[in-house]
Amino acid sequence: MTTPSIDRDAIHARYLEEREKRLRDDANDQYVAIDGELARFAADPYATSVPDRAARTGEVDVAIVGGGFAGLLAAAQLRGEGVDRITIIERGTDVGGTWYWNRYPGVQCDIDSYIYLPLLEETGYLPRE
Repeated sequence: MTTPSIDRDAIHARYLEEREKRLRDDANDQYVAIDGELARFAADPYATSVPDRAARTGEVDVAIVGGGFAGLLAAAQLRGEGVDRITIIERGTDVGGTWYWNRYPGVQCDIDSYIYLPLLEETGYLPRE
């Protein structure tokens, strides 16, 4: 059995073609500023107080943007590979991503596809609800 060759030029050309479809003349002007009447959408509804987060100045090997499940899993796997200097950058006052921003009391999984849940094989756990 031979490994099929990958046409990197064709893939890159396709990427550029799709990119062109997404570009707009109004660029960032297409977005609405989240201020004034819309400011409430930028606030963390679960924060009882705004934590005082001083700027981080130390060096890291990996910076992960987003403390959702994927970010937490990436950090855990990197630690398992011996990477110690990791910083997770999260806008909310706590980690959890969708599970932080959208509360589902009592729910263990918010989708019926178990493929969505990494670590099932490692933990041997299957959500019941």
